[in-house]
Amino acid sequence: MRGFGPLSDPKHHAPARVRGRRIVWTNVAFLVSTPVAAAVAVPWYVATHGLSWVDVAACLGLWVAIGLGVTAGYHRLFTHRAWDAPVLVRAALAVLGAAALENSVIAWAAAHRYHHRNVDTDDDPYNPQKGFFYSHMGWILIEGPKHDDLGNVPDLWKDPVCRWQHEHYLAIAVVTNLLITAGLALATGRILGMVVFSLLLRIVLTHHLTFLINSAAHMWGRQPWSSGHSARDNWFLSFLTFGEGYHNYHHTFQSDYRNGALWYNWDPTKWLIWMLSRVGLARRLRRHPVDVRLRRRFEHARAMLDDRLAAVSSTLDDLRARSRATAEAARLAVQQARDDASTALAERLLAAEHACEDALAELASVREHWQRSVADARRMVDSRYVRRRLRRARRGAERALRDWRRVAEAYLEECTAPA
Repeated sequence: MRGFGPLSDPKHHAPARVRGRRIVWTNVAFLVSTPVAAAVAVPWYVATHGLSWVDVAACLGLWVAIGLGVTAGYHRLFTHRAWDAPVLVRAALAVLGAAALENSVIAWAAAHRYHHRNVDTDDDPYNPQKGFFYSHMGWILIEGPKHDDLGNVPDLWKDPVCRWQHEHYLAIAVVTNLLITAGLALATGRILGMVVFSLLLRIVLTHHLTFLINSAAHMWGRQPWSSGHSARDNWFLSFLTFGEGYHNYHHTFQSDYRNGALWYNWDPTKWLIWMLSRVGLARRLRRHPVDVRLRRRFEHARAMLDDRLAAVSSTLDDLRARSRATAEAARLAVQQARDDASTALAERLLAAEHACEDALAELASVREHWQRSVADARRMVDSRYVRRRLRRARRGAERALRDWRRVAEAYLEECTAPA
């Protein structure tokens, strides 16, 4: 990835190296000076001028607007192509994203796509396995893997908006920040306050809260969708990053325009995209079907149960093999189950597993029927009927998954209880 800060220029990197890797001195200077300056300027300003709600509102308002430019634009629109938009919307998000001072959209997307392709490996630009500091910001300070390699974004090179923003990134970033700060200063009459809060403090907040997705979101939280990568779902980070904290879901279903797929998940970015779609400013919103998501969650939970049961030498494969025994063996097993609570729980677990499989298969079948009905505009009555079936099938699959989890936890507790 080419540099990071607003002054990044590969032709002017100093020759210093860290373990064979070149230090990007412009990035070091920018990322060290801005938080230090904010740490000094903000307390001084509050002590000498007082704290006004105008200063705080300007800082938070710009943090939200520019942060959404990164999450809705840089991340979900351009990098993952999770939705599409008219040229004016794409241009507005590209300009807002540039104001975050996190490099051009092409360079940003290239690094992020390499991260998804090579997550947790040496080819991951911000490999979380190298520690919190490296994944948080250390990777920006040196020429790491895939530095300056922009070959994985051919679609963005073909996009006139992205190409224009990349070629003029520095000018767009500087002019946008200066114009916004000057406009707020003129509107409020608080020139110094706008410089300190809406420019300096806001830049630091935008940077380090964004960086938390590369670092903290790969270290702390839950993995309800997949353990094949280090990404975690962390609801608290989602409050700070406009929904980006549901990172385990995002790495599992990266082309979904939602990071928080459930309706109650705090994901302002998905709400913004959805609202834009309601007024014709967003289109082709990509969602992973509910049956695909629920099946992935079920299979992941089943694999985790197998791993936990391996310690007591009683895997689900053992149970399935036992259930395929001869009729006489099955009869004897059922007879024994009457006096053996563990075996009874095992049979309940297998029954719950079969019920979950059946419910997920039914949901997938109804969804396919629903898609065919929607495609045929003449079958409106049938479409409404299938929509009701789809809702019932989804509730049934979710209920079956909850029942399976409850029985699985009871069985695991029984297997691990002291003799």
